Amino acid sequence: MTKSQSHDFAYLPSDIFWMILVYLGATDIVRCRRVSRAWNTALSNPAILVPFLKREFPWISEVKKLNAGSSLEDQGPVLELFVRVASRCHFLERGKPRSVRKLRLCDDFGSTGDREWYQVQPWDSHTSQKRIFVDRQFSEALWTVEDGLLVYPSADHQCLVLRDLESDRQFMVPFIITGRVIRRVRLAKRLLVIEWAEPKAFHWLNESDGVHRHFASSFGVSSNATSGWSITPRNEWKIMFLGHPLSERDRFFSAHNNTHYVIYIWQPNRSLYTADEDAPIESLFVWDISDESSYRPSLDPTGRLREGSPDETPHIVSRFSFRDLEFFGVRQRGCPSIQKLSITDDSGAIEITESRFSLVTPSEHLTSSGSITTSIPLTGHGPHRRRDCEGELPPYRGHRSLNAEIINPDSMIPNPLYDMIDHVTGGEVSFCLDSDPERAADEGYRLTIQTPRSCSTDDHNVDFTRGKLAGSERYLVGENCNREVVVYEFDK
Repeated sequence: MTKSQSHDFAYLPSDIFWMILVYLGATDIVRCRRVSRAWNTALSNPAILVPFLKREFPWISEVKKLNAGSSLEDQGPVLELFVRVASRCHFLERGKPRSVRKLRLCDDFGSTGDREWYQVQPWDSHTSQKRIFVDRQFSEALWTVEDGLLVYPSADHQCLVLRDLESDRQFMVPFIITGRVIRRVRLAKRLLVIEWAEPKAFHWLNESDGVHRHFASSFGVSSNATSGWSITPRNEWKIMFLGHPLSERDRFFSAHNNTHYVIYIWQPNRSLYTADEDAPIESLFVWDISDESSYRPSLDPTGRLREGSPDETPHIVSRFSFRDLEFFGVRQRGCPSIQKLSITDDSGAIEITESRFSLVTPSEHLTSSGSITTSIPLTGHGPHRRRDCEGELPPYRGHRSLNAEIINPDSMIPNPLYDMIDHVTGGEVSFCLDSDPERAADEGYRLTIQTPRSCSTDDHNVDFTRGKLAGSERYLVGENCNREVVVYEFDK
């Protein structure tokens, strides 16, 4: 070692070196590596970078694997890992994406002029609202995201496309859109469920309301080492016995996991003699969809072919009438309070989460949703359970389709809960979209990104103007008013 080297940072004794390193951040290390070859070598040493990552970024997914005992070989070169993690955290903490990608969505009407996309319409009133009536209402999003997989109706391909956000590869979903009206698309537990209806009414209730047969088609999504992702048809079932009108007043909401599908139906009472706005027709059905089946009820209007189909075809395992829902305390009536419908991972129960607006103090800015979750046995037999939620739910806006995400009590919400449009958590990172009362309804949105060590808010040029958010520490997905899915990317 030369005399000049003895005073160089890169050649200091390890204990002194570490004392200095405590005061350096990830950005500082990146800059210091550019000083000289010696500094670059010293600050590229895995023995330096791995402890630094574990100390500075224990909440990052790759670092969690290191803390769990994962080998360095599984994560790739340490220097590459450090650069990737440091870059991602840099953009997250600034609240700015590294890059933005926009994907065009299909129009509501196809090339033939027929309607192909018609979401289930949201409620006009809800108990989670300050004045009962929904002030900022959004349509359901016709795209869905799970574990970095985005499924959306691509305008470029005129079909449903699955895009891997990490590899940027895309795959066509083997589902024919022409001659069908898509009502909802949802990916959960690597099972894609598409709810759709026939464009022509099967029969008529009156001069204005026609009943359309509604179906659900499911597809298994699995990884393939050679081709990337495989999307395989699994089964199809008729989701309502008598069908459902394509109207703004008739609504149905659903959830699913790998083995079961639950649907809640809410329809206005059309009776001329017993019509009551506070007594809509309500029911809940649970289907077993665990087995593959080649039977397609949409091709069998009379149901004759079902007699020769295998017993493993999707079938109803539980039915709950409005009296049953009344017994369990979850009947919604004319002013709904339900915001979340789900099936437990063990397929043991249906969970219904309701929220009601209430003031904590006389100030209108401090509110509570008063959320309660009711667990009902999947088969309907056995005791049910009601419990208070530990977190809060943002007010009902319609875009989440009863899949609202509960807000962690420890989250730093920058604005009143009532002004929140949507909130999503991906790992240890949370994203919050809220409204600005001082700006126009279509412009007053602010995006807040919170990490365990930062919280930043952007109230200018926010692209997410259609309500729904989905994301993780690597990306954030939303929709703008130009019929585009917007992807904020925080990784290289």
